[in-house]
Amino acid sequence: MMKLHEDASLHGDAPVAAQAGMMNDRRELALVAVERTRMPMVVTDPRQPDAPIVLANQAFLDLTGYSSEEVLGRNCRFLQGPGTSADDVDKIRHGLAEGNDVEVELLNYRKDGSSFVNQLAISPVLADDGTLLYYFGSQKDVTERRRAQLLEDTERRLLMEVDHRAMNAMALVQSIVRLSRGDTPEAYAASIQGRVDALACAHRLLAKRSWTGAQLGELVSVLVASRGDTARVRHDGPDVLLGPRLAQPIALVLNELMENALTHGALSDTEGTVSLQWRCDNGRASLEWREWTSKALSAPKRPGFGIGTIKGVISRQLDGSVKLDWTDRGLHVDLAFDTEGSATQVLD
Repeated sequence: MMKLHEDASLHGDAPVAAQAGMMNDRRELALVAVERTRMPMVVTDPRQPDAPIVLANQAFLDLTGYSSEEVLGRNCRFLQGPGTSADDVDKIRHGLAEGNDVEVELLNYRKDGSSFVNQLAISPVLADDGTLLYYFGSQKDVTERRRAQLLEDTERRLLMEVDHRAMNAMALVQSIVRLSRGDTPEAYAASIQGRVDALACAHRLLAKRSWTGAQLGELVSVLVASRGDTARVRHDGPDVLLGPRLAQPIALVLNELMENALTHGALSDTEGTVSLQWRCDNGRASLEWREWTSKALSAPKRPGFGIGTIKGVISRQLDGSVKLDWTDRGLHVDLAFDTEGSATQVLD
């Protein structure tokens, strides 16, 4: 172990609580305490080039995985690595330059390359005349505490997100109940049930991915399968992950397209088919819905609740565009809406 400087007068701070008889053994007791404590500690000498470590206790060696020969004579920066924040390092340098105590939590690395969050505290050790002699540093591995904090914050944000989505879903359900129509109580109940089921489908897929999003293709497949028309509805497109703000509205739009096709359009014809294609380019999603029937169909005299819902959701809620074209062989629909800010992405 390198020798400490002995050419300066250093008596240290008076103990806060100690019997008079203990003062004779004060120096030896201090060394014993430093070596036996579970708190990793080092002392560096700023009067030597690059302020090397001149003392390190066993707890420090245990924490970092280095031997005494690998530690002594080196600047503490060898614990830094690619993930160490430059701002944290600057905070240390600025504090030392000002002669202040420094406390910071930063990412450090052990000899084996594993990282840990280090709660670092550095204090200057001054001679009796105020001359800077050493820096005393203590470390504490707070990785688990930091991980627990991050988990707690994540769970809190998730609960807030779920609560927000649940309130939005309830508002949608209330609108559905208020605006849905049916010639009979049974028809009215069925129209509500289909729309609520579509929202529930989006909820399940969002929950499956911890509310990070729902794949559009999977959403389409589940909604089509729920109507039992998988063979007559062909769909294709890239793997697009819809963010939580889009998944529920798009589920409702897809449900209305399916319901309209079953009631008025191609799927009301036993030989009719539907093609659904989608793409996502430069933050804008486009969906193409094409119906084909074996017999001529006439457009409805007035748009129903379903078509109104599609226009309302895409145009007003998502600030997109809707183009409807009633041909004699079925409905053609072109939908487009921005996905930026909605956590929507194309998956590789």
